[in-house]
Amino acid sequence: MNKLSFFLLITLFACSFIEYKLPPTETYTDYSVDKIPYLLNEPDTIFKLPWMLEEISGLTYVGDNTLVSVQDEEGIIYYIDALSGSVSEKKRFGSSGDYEGVELLKNSFWVMESNGAFHSFRVKPNSDIKSKKMTYGFTSKNDLEGLGQHNGKLLIACKADGSVGPTEVKGKGIYKIAGNKPKLFIAIRQKELNSFVENKKYFNEVKDFDPSAIAVHPSTGDIYILSADHVLVVYDKSLNLKEVAKLNKKLFIQPEGITFSPEGTLYLTSEGNGSKGRLFVLSSLIK
Repeated sequence: MNKLSFFLLITLFACSFIEYKLPPTETYTDYSVDKIPYLLNEPDTIFKLPWMLEEISGLTYVGDNTLVSVQDEEGIIYYIDALSGSVSEKKRFGSSGDYEGVELLKNSFWVMESNGAFHSFRVKPNSDIKSKKMTYGFTSKNDLEGLGQHNGKLLIACKADGSVGPTEVKGKGIYKIAGNKPKLFIAIRQKELNSFVENKKYFNEVKDFDPSAIAVHPSTGDIYILSADHVLVVYDKSLNLKEVAKLNKKLFIQPEGITFSPEGTLYLTSEGNGSKGRLFVLSSLIK
């Protein structure tokens, strides 16, 4: 093998895991880092995930630099090494479906389907998974996409219709499961988002906001809500709108997952849309 061939081989191998950072532009930096303490346009690391996670959706942190994810079509959870982006293990919990969220809560995994079905199970060494399926009043009209937790209770983000049962919402609904029933937690209204950004210099209009993922910051208690429309919305722990930021769609092709480590490292995932899915690692600016 000549030197040129060797160089091309090494370059191809490196690019399969990590991509170069894109230069920041005014639109994607038009937010306060005091409110969102992350350089959203300059991730520390970007991993290209294996092809099996081209349609990666939900994401949760389980400890020891390990993430767990699901993808849209298969009833499988995937263990991802947060330091390398490699899949270390995968476990089947169910048949094919439209899986959109995963969360580890009180030693049990919860996986959510877009039609409102939830699967709860524990993972035990050398044992098949026995999953329990349940519903909480959500239906396919809600098109559930985001799953997180807040004070030990599940948080669910509706991508489509925000109304559930007798609760009517004009906008997008974020619900908390309390007493086995969904209780409205946040109502996201397009008008409120646009009123918030209208005086920004560059990013002054939110054209669409369809929640795709949700997570709570471990230190501040802020609620981070991600949209596949390349927008990140943050509410403070008192549920006041805190900040709205635009994500670069060339970097985040279709953002579908968000979670934090206990130390505050932010992890985002994006579907590949014909290419490999991506995992983004962003260190907190708060030390």
